[in-house]
Amino acid sequence: MDIPLYFRMAYENLDRLSPGSVETTLKVIDRIGLRGSDDLNILDIGCGVGQSTLLLAGCFENAEVEAVDLFRHYLAVLDEKIAENNLEDRVFTYQMDMRDLDFANGEFDIVYAEASIEIIGFKKGLKEWKRLLKPNGYLIVSDVSWICEPSKESKRFWKDIYAEVDTIENKISQIKDQGYEFIDHVIVPKEDWESFHTQLEDNLNKLSSDKSAKDFVGQLRKEINVYRQNSDDYSYVFYIAKLI
Repeated sequence: MDIPLYFRMAYENLDRLSPGSVETTLKVIDRIGLRGSDDLNILDIGCGVGQSTLLLAGCFENAEVEAVDLFRHYLAVLDEKIAENNLEDRVFTYQMDMRDLDFANGEFDIVYAEASIEIIGFKKGLKEWKRLLKPNGYLIVSDVSWICEPSKESKRFWKDIYAEVDTIENKISQIKDQGYEFIDHVIVPKEDWESFHTQLEDNLNKLSSDKSAKDFVGQLRKEINVYRQNSDDYSYVFYIAKLI
């Protein structure tokens, strides 16, 4: 499966495909109780261009990391980075739909999904991905969550895009309901959003004359503006849980 050219251009040369940063991802990784020297099997679902894939490989130097994404274009970018960092012996990419992951039950110590679980849905992801974890394995996912009482504009915007936006407390309850031990959460800070949006806007400006991309560009600009006007309302939140 491939993606439209204007979609590629919108995210061209970005280190990641959603708000975040190296610092935030490392902060999240620090919250789990595993040593960097452990022999681990790690799965990165919806890896995109793979910045977090490489961070996981760097933090756990003896781990085997398997990264999946639906789009071959992004995997090709990650494959180049894997080669540049001499990680071909323990970091592997697969073109695969997260709705139908072809991995054995109980295969992974860590299942990681940054800003991608919304594709399958938070509740469904918690339920279906649980089978992939070893006993005492860790699930790390980030999802859009309310961090205070949202404005009408925020509610209206997200209602049309992702109906599972909810409070942090309710997300934690959903995690526990699926049989996980909740460990911690980390809110993606505003500076990560602003950095991402600034880079994204630069690319959108280059697409302004492309009539075929008009609706796509307009939607992304709306998303940026809604966040800037309501940045206290919501963010991506990482949820760290352990299979018990």
